[in-house]
Amino acid sequence: MSISSTDSDVVAERTVQDLYSLKVSPIASDSDVVRTAPCPVCCHNEAHRKFSIKGTKFQIVNCTKCNLGSLWPQPTIDEIHSFYPKDYYGDGGSKFSSIIEPLVRMIGARSAWFGARSIRRSGRVLDVGCGRGITLRALADAGYETHGFEVSKHALRGIDSRVQVIVANSLKEATYPEHHFDGLLMWHVLEHVPEPSETLREAWRILKPGGVVIVAVPNYSSLQAKCSGAAWFHLDPPRHLYHFPISALEQMIKDVGFVPISRHHFSLRQNPFGWIQSFQNRCPWLPRNGLYVMLHRIQSRRLKPFTLGIRLQLWLCLWILALPSLVLSILAAVFRSGATIHVVGQKPSSN
Repeated sequence: MSISSTDSDVVAERTVQDLYSLKVSPIASDSDVVRTAPCPVCCHNEAHRKFSIKGTKFQIVNCTKCNLGSLWPQPTIDEIHSFYPKDYYGDGGSKFSSIIEPLVRMIGARSAWFGARSIRRSGRVLDVGCGRGITLRALADAGYETHGFEVSKHALRGIDSRVQVIVANSLKEATYPEHHFDGLLMWHVLEHVPEPSETLREAWRILKPGGVVIVAVPNYSSLQAKCSGAAWFHLDPPRHLYHFPISALEQMIKDVGFVPISRHHFSLRQNPFGWIQSFQNRCPWLPRNGLYVMLHRIQSRRLKPFTLGIRLQLWLCLWILALPSLVLSILAAVFRSGATIHVVGQKPSSN
């Protein structure tokens, strides 16, 4: 497939609403094998075409060996930056509407509690892709020394002053000291970075022996992903450069040297909403990812993005499906097929 400047410009000019509304369609036959860059998990360089992304040059392809999904052709660094316009990060330190933002912050505090269980008490913690620092604020309240890493300064608006932040193009370029941190959080970050294995290797370098890394990603092999297909909310093209089945994620973590010590299949923040938005995405009369766009903070200072009728349908669907989606998420977690997966990996202590 040729790469034209026109295709690149189409993506670069889009707003958050435009990017979330990109239509994803299944490719009729996945028997068409394409040659790709070496897979970051198994180094294989052949993949099946799985989904097309309308209006762009990109497709989602699955490695024929380990089934890792990836955005193909690989975007350039400039193109990746264009996937995150300023309004992606919200407005004034808040990303969602006043109704949803307190709930997001409460769940962020719960995530901090989850992380703190595995990290040495009052230790030094780095949140890779910290964004607004919701999790780090809760960890600072609990007595941890908090550090954040981000690739965009726009993401940091409203971050707690107690968090020590570095902005750089990659974790490696942040040049943290070796054996510096007791714990690293990679909360829905690894799917966004162009070199996930290199990011994990750098995490290994800067972690103390005995330290832990907590990696959370959407689960490409989950029940929700299989049921939703092209409508799956967590595909999130073109921002998600990789789509990890559990086996591929754990293989990458092990290859770096970490020992997986626990796996968790439930996320109150991502999993129930994923069911609701994926269901809506299957309704052709509703805008793709419309509920998420409607809840986005930046819309509060603009004209409403949809007609009153569409907004009422989106809200009604949210309230009707809230309880069933929670039940589905719990059941999927029980059967170890949650829409997201959190793996806790430990760096072995020195002998």
